[in-house]
Amino acid sequence: MPVRAMKVTSKTAHEKTDTLFIYTFESPEVGERTIVANLENTYEVGDIAGVALEGTFLPGLEIKPRKVFGIHSEGMALGVVDAAIDADLTEKFEADAPVRTFKVTLEVEVEARYAEDAKNGVKKAVKQDKGTVVGIS
Repeated sequence: MPVRAMKVTSKTAHEKTDTLFIYTFESPEVGERTIVANLENTYEVGDIAGVALEGTFLPGLEIKPRKVFGIHSEGMALGVVDAAIDADLTEKFEADAPVRTFKVTLEVEVEARYAEDAKNGVKKAVKQDKGTVVGIS
């Protein structure tokens, strides 16, 4: 799914917490979406923002439908943009990158008497997230 430029049409403080707003974003192609957002990026009615729609992949996460304090949130607002409504901003926000192969170099220290024991120790250490990533290419 793409990241689209959408217009803020309503903004309401969440009644259950003072750290969230409930926004309505609209565009002719996408329609209306309700998004619950924190106070990190705030928007005003009339702002145009990049909105990652459900199914969009961003670095470290996939946008999925979810409820936030009882309100269904239909995407993620990514910040105010200078773009026409419905513009595809997928590339600007590095979204939906294709799956590719990465070589990850991991450094793990384990104590063992023999190399074979060290090999098994490495497997255990990796499962327990005790390694240090020293390179990604």
